[in-house]
Amino acid sequence: MELYDCTLSSLFCPEDGSHLGEDEEKDEIDELFVFGNASPLTQAEDDFMETLLSKDTNFATSTLSFFSSEDRLSVSDDSRRFSRLESIRWILKMKFCCGFKSQTAYLAMSYLDSFFLRRVIHDGNVWAMKLLTIACLSLAAKMEESSPPLLSEYRLEDYRFSSKLIQRMELLVLDTLEWRLSCVTPFAFLSYFASKFQFHRCYNDLIPPAIGFIFQIAQAMSLMSYRPSTIAASAIFAASGDGLIKKFLESKISGARLSEPLDMDQIFSCYEVMIQETRKDKINSKIFGVHESENHTKLENSVDFIHMSPFSVSCNKRRRLQWSQLG
Repeated sequence: MELYDCTLSSLFCPEDGSHLGEDEEKDEIDELFVFGNASPLTQAEDDFMETLLSKDTNFATSTLSFFSSEDRLSVSDDSRRFSRLESIRWILKMKFCCGFKSQTAYLAMSYLDSFFLRRVIHDGNVWAMKLLTIACLSLAAKMEESSPPLLSEYRLEDYRFSSKLIQRMELLVLDTLEWRLSCVTPFAFLSYFASKFQFHRCYNDLIPPAIGFIFQIAQAMSLMSYRPSTIAASAIFAASGDGLIKKFLESKISGARLSEPLDMDQIFSCYEVMIQETRKDKINSKIFGVHESENHTKLENSVDFIHMSPFSVSCNKRRRLQWSQLG
């Protein structure tokens, strides 16, 4: 019995969501209602968000400083960058095909980038990259989805791996990440920043495009390049406009009176990347058709209720991947 109308054994399915069942559509509408109609934060919620922001700031600062700039990106050469982009786009495709939560997709991407910080996959091991991508998504689905798909249903292009092999890769990912799969994501901060920055428009209107910008930057660079709170703040600013100057961002952040200082340079840098990538998509849509712009629209419309995950810390040195472990 299939778990989804769009089976994982076929990736050549439409991405407009029309193939999904009525129950899945109702669930998405319910999640959109819950997430898009958040009331102003209570004092307890505000205190919780300040604590979460403090943990994010302290952990991310120590983690990012541990690795050099080149290591953090870990996709500096063209071949690795392309392989990673293929993996990220496949994860997004599976999100659209099977109705995965935004949290699920983001966690899978985060696991992938965290893995790259600690282990190396040689360029010739195409199959290993495919297997790693499937393992990261399957782990994320087990963390977030109420009915995660069977391992036997995962397929990436012409690669169909046995359940046993996927399980071995899952164990390798778990070992590499020290079994710390529950981590903070930008989604936890979106409503908080949208309300704190006090834009003229209703702050709930900023959430859908902000989610689109989060996945936009995930395709452009490693998610380890910026802390989650930085990505969230940048996404809210990007959703509010594409011509903002640094002083405007500084005034909004200063007026928010946050308990923890935000790195203004990092936020503006992240904001610029989001805007640049969106402009590239618009140019590509004019040259090659509407595919890229439609994809960004789908990212904006894929809002769902994002559960804030407990924060966890993970940091260790990179190790060269020994594929004999999978044999």
